[in-house]
Amino acid sequence: MKLLICDDHSLVSEGIELMLQNSSETFEIHIVTSGKEALQFLQSTTIDVLILDISMPEMDGLNVLDALNDLELSMNVLMLTMHNQIEYIKNAMQKGAKGYILKNTSKEMLIEAIHKVGKGETFVDQRLTNILINDLTNVPKIETIKNVKLTPREIEVLKLVAQNKKTKEIAQLLFVSVNTVQSHKKNLYSKLNIHSVSELVNYAIKHGFVEL
Repeated sequence: MKLLICDDHSLVSEGIELMLQNSSETFEIHIVTSGKEALQFLQSTTIDVLILDISMPEMDGLNVLDALNDLELSMNVLMLTMHNQIEYIKNAMQKGAKGYILKNTSKEMLIEAIHKVGKGETFVDQRLTNILINDLTNVPKIETIKNVKLTPREIEVLKLVAQNKKTKEIAQLLFVSVNTVQSHKKNLYSKLNIHSVSELVNYAIKHGFVEL
């Protein structure tokens, strides 16, 4: 498997690399030390899993997830962090991360998480399960957004996103700039309280903007 490790602490990245190289698995490992480096690497190289830290200067891991969504780069992302707070977990998963584990995890759990996420499956550190369950059971249900008013242009963009059209394609079809399309998408994210293209697609299908 081809991996990219993004962590601003080289000792952490090199430690993960050594741990994986000493396992019975075969990994091709690349290391970057910033979110910007990761984005540059991912725009030119295909990988199986991005192992991403949250706390980094300039561009943190959550910002990297936002940027991947803006660039429409579909990625299997495994968050590897010391943050065990529910807000971080939910935020990362809502932004598209498929896995979330803590830095003091075992080698076995790390390898299991890499394989799961590499297949596009979800994996959460077992020690975080109770935190997630408590959040689901204790937080009152949030009422579904009602009476959301979308402009005709936002609806057009929503429909085209749901048809798997990329930002440049949408701009060409609607005879507008790429920046205009990105602005409409950000408005949709804000109005609908969602955080990724996949959630936009699900919303469009659920509310009858596209047919299956």
